[in-house]
Amino acid sequence: MKYSFNTIYFESTRRCNLSCDLCMASSNVAKTVRESVKQELSADEIETRVLMAGREIGCRVVSWSGGEFMLRKDAAELVRRATKHGYESSICTNGTVATAARLKELHAASGGTLVVAVGINSIDNENAWTRDCDCDVALKTIALCEELGIKRHAVVNVGRHNLATIGKTLQYLEEHGIPYNRSPFTARGSGAQHFDSLCVSPDEMRDTLHPQLRKHANGYVSYTPFFVAPEVHERFSKGQRNVTVPQGPSIGCWIGTWIAVNAEGDVAPCGILLDICNWGNVREKSLQQIIDESSQYQALLDRNNLQGKCGRCRYKFVCGGCRALALFKNGSLLAEDPTCFFEPVDESTVCEHEAETNYYFKRYAFMARHAGSRLLHKTEAGQSSLKEQA
Repeated sequence: MKYSFNTIYFESTRRCNLSCDLCMASSNVAKTVRESVKQELSADEIETRVLMAGREIGCRVVSWSGGEFMLRKDAAELVRRATKHGYESSICTNGTVATAARLKELHAASGGTLVVAVGINSIDNENAWTRDCDCDVALKTIALCEELGIKRHAVVNVGRHNLATIGKTLQYLEEHGIPYNRSPFTARGSGAQHFDSLCVSPDEMRDTLHPQLRKHANGYVSYTPFFVAPEVHERFSKGQRNVTVPQGPSIGCWIGTWIAVNAEGDVAPCGILLDICNWGNVREKSLQQIIDESSQYQALLDRNNLQGKCGRCRYKFVCGGCRALALFKNGSLLAEDPTCFFEPVDESTVCEHEAETNYYFKRYAFMARHAGSRLLHKTEAGQSSLKEQA
């Protein structure tokens, strides 16, 4: 197998019953949705052109998204077909249509592997406009999943819209044992007009956002900048990578770990670059052909090509910076991450956070390897141990 991608992020429909002002998929734009529905991939196309093709490049997880995936009448059938081809399924939902009966059906279709992900930007509902529904809807869905024995997950979109509440939100998720990943606010879709005002600065990343992300281990590996020593990751992963992108576990930028497909079949290197970087369509080429024939994709998979301070950084392989933010702010997918506060002179410059990152990365990697999906919780003893090692 030439590549070893892990996950297909598949926005299977732009249809949605909500109208979020910042929707990446532009599901709040009626004309866009109407045009998309006419071109939406069928179940048979999804099976052959997405699921089967995905297995050829190593994918073993499919993250079903939208729009609202559960509005597809064939949602359970799609999950069943994914299970047949050896996939685990994750479903991103706004929670409004996630009834007990629907969740049970989808969980059964997944062979018991289902993960349900909901968006929680602020536990205080101070920025409900970013989701077009109260946080309580997401929390009720999480509670229902727990009652049904279904794994649950939160997606936290981060930007200036929730800097004031991010600490409280992540603390809540950790106290309730809810894993999460952070998604950076970017200029895709309906949120593009707000990008300049809501994208965080390096100072805001350094002083507010990054300290909170480092503090809460349940979403530990899903952010940049990420300052684990390259040799530490090499030792744990035994050199596992997709070209140069680290795996076993994946950390930092997810380009090279995920591959994204929109409802019409266009392919991009990650979900927040769909509709921006359309590098081929699955109706015309296989996923492997799209990757092979795209010079831009090939350049991204080799992090030796990174530019600016990302290119001279000790952590360019284990972090990689956010490629989407680089494009939106600096005009190139290979440019430096505009939100990073680290200023390396060259690859010998060590970040002050490396020792802390190494400690919690080792803990994460050990637990992930030996306990599957068991969640990680920082303890006073662990923090004391870190201080003793520092």
